[in-house]
Amino acid sequence: MNKITRKRINIKRKENINKKLALQVIFSIVLVAAVIITKNIDSEASRKFINAADQKITQSLNLKEVKSTIGEAALGIKNRLPFINGKASDFAAPVNGKIYKNYGINKGTEANYYNHGLDIISNTQSVKSISSGTVVQLGNNEKLSDYVVVESKGKTIIYGQIKEAFVTEGEHVAAGDVIAALNEESMMLHLEVWEDGESVNPAKLFNIVD
Repeated sequence: MNKITRKRINIKRKENINKKLALQVIFSIVLVAAVIITKNIDSEASRKFINAADQKITQSLNLKEVKSTIGEAALGIKNRLPFINGKASDFAAPVNGKIYKNYGINKGTEANYYNHGLDIISNTQSVKSISSGTVVQLGNNEKLSDYVVVESKGKTIIYGQIKEAFVTEGEHVAAGDVIAALNEESMMLHLEVWEDGESVNPAKLFNIVD
């Protein structure tokens, strides 16, 4: 083997080593990012992935094994994150406006209180259904004033502080359908979402655009 041939082989070997090193660095970064995301998901699958990822980061990486691990982890994460799984697109904003009182603890005039929904000052009187479902109740009480209740895929959605309902009990509605009108003086909508007996923050289901 002459010097030129030997030199070319050495260059090729260095290129292969550099490519392998680059791949190892890229997959290490992907694994670290996946670990960070997965640590926020407390499940048996996520714990197994974190342990496997820790081992692979500290060992010499095997490309096929890494691809398999990342693929399995991505699938598990996808199934647990609603914005990746397409569930977020099932919901629409009921109105456009500004949030007046947030979900959770709010300061009152005399004491703090827990708001189980959102209070939104709307730019328009029309109130839209945030998801498809069935109207199960129309009513009035001291807290909500006039209200509409819609059952949707295990969730109970309450639209309160309305002036007039445009739907009837038993009627099916789709996301984006106009179901009620607000009082033109206050333009305030109170919205609650309940699931399994507990309130859910409606702001996580859609965006309010002013």
